Amino acid sequence: MTKKTNGYKLDLANQTLTMTAAFETAANDPNSDEYALVRQLLNDFPKLKLVRKTHKTPTRYKNSDGSITSHNKFKGLTYEKMEKYIIAISPKNDTDYLETFYNVRDFAEAFCTSPYSLVSRWFLAQFPMYFSFSFYYVEFPPKIIDFSAFIEKVKEHPAAILEEPTEEEIGA
Repeated sequence: MTKKTNGYKLDLANQTLTMTAAFETAANDPNSDEYALVRQLLNDFPKLKLVRKTHKTPTRYKNSDGSITSHNKFKGLTYEKMEKYIIAISPKNDTDYLETFYNVRDFAEAFCTSPYSLVSRWFLAQFPMYFSFSFYYVEFPPKIIDFSAFIEKVKEHPAAILEEPTEEEIGA
């Protein structure tokens, strides 16, 4: 028989009392109801083992390319951060990257149900080293990915945006 209540779980078959950290802290106070409950259970079941509940297994994210990671690869990547990054790496008075970013964002907002997804995927295809070595593009600015070829590639195979851009896409 297993009885689960707030803060603890009593498993009589296995003779264990599993407690949360908050319940354990309260049970350490001799004047609390939790302390009285634990004392009563230990008197009734002398072989009862006290176990502290640990954290749950971390969430796993399955990416569109089939890989499994422990975090969301787009976490923290906002439109504002993308825009600031593009401005920071662009040569003075060169607005090509920024104009392309605005075009991608406007297109996505007009035609996609999830515009952020398309814009962030374009951004990471345009700047694949953004997370690993973001200063790389200050010295070596990439060629701008042809947006129409990118859209066609995403339509055909959504996981393809994680691959390196082809010569045709970068306009070489």
